[in-house]
Amino acid sequence: MDEPRMFQIIQNTSISNIHPLNETVFNETITSTSQSPLKTAADFSVKITLILVMLGMGNTVEIKILIGHLKRPIGIAIGMLSQFVVLPAVTFGLAHALQLPPIPALGMLVIGCCPGGTTTNVFSYWTDGDVALSISMTAVSTVLAMGMLPLNLLIYSRSWTDQPLIIPYVNILISFGLTLGPALLGIFIRWKFSKVADVLVKIGSVAGALAILLLLTLLSIQYPFMYHSTWRIYIGTLILPFAGFLFGYLVALLLRQDHVRCRTIALETGIQNFPLCMSLLTLTYSNDVFAEISLFPLLYGVTCILCSLVFLGIYRLVERMKLYRKYKKSSSTETPEDKAVNSALEIKSDNVEIRV
Repeated sequence: MDEPRMFQIIQNTSISNIHPLNETVFNETITSTSQSPLKTAADFSVKITLILVMLGMGNTVEIKILIGHLKRPIGIAIGMLSQFVVLPAVTFGLAHALQLPPIPALGMLVIGCCPGGTTTNVFSYWTDGDVALSISMTAVSTVLAMGMLPLNLLIYSRSWTDQPLIIPYVNILISFGLTLGPALLGIFIRWKFSKVADVLVKIGSVAGALAILLLLTLLSIQYPFMYHSTWRIYIGTLILPFAGFLFGYLVALLLRQDHVRCRTIALETGIQNFPLCMSLLTLTYSNDVFAEISLFPLLYGVTCILCSLVFLGIYRLVERMKLYRKYKKSSSTETPEDKAVNSALEIKSDNVEIRV
């Protein structure tokens, strides 16, 4: 493959002028990372873990529910609207609002135009979302990315460059296979062997937590220079996931979806396919340009997970508050006679347990 042409702005501006780190450090880090056995082992471990995750998530899906989403793909359509129309526009506006330099801004745009990732399915399960809808949206968005990703980049990237980006169609197909294949197998197991499916769901949930920990650790080890990013990039990587959650939820809510679907669509909009973004940048740019343009996506890979954990924490807190209010309300409306009966039943139950 010929060496891709750099941006016109780079011809008159060195990387050291854009970012405080030395260009040599960038190049050595990228070169050693791309050729190290650690990266090979890491890629293999991540793929195996993601297969286990999708197999486990597939075991949570009933065939009837999945067929229902496919027959009436309203939720899927709303998710695609949020994913490929709303989020790219929000990312474009946020990059300009932060006044990012052209190269990091383009890296931000690429991650904002990518489809949803498999991590979405795990967080949908953890937040009691519609996992069948989540898997459907992930699969559909991965396929649509073959057209929508280059289209959105063509529309929005002209603010920073006229150079075309290489779309990794092979990587998109691989991502589609890793998402849909294990999930369909899990759905089949749920259909035929429900007891086995219950075990695999737990394995998938544990694998999801392991995948998150593995991703955070490997990113920090392989690309430590990302933590030297400017404050604008830090703010952008923290705002973008929450912006995706917010706008995804609002779009679904405005189109009269229930809160379960709203949560699912919000997660699908806010969590992007980070590995696909990195593949696109790797194929398009040389090491020195990649080092600068990958700063935003790399740091996003860390902050997106952290923001998703915050989303999960907020959901769990809200659910506990609802249960507490319901308990207080039921306690306040309980009559003295009811309390006496309940106390007697508790004493009787205690005596029975003691005798046993």
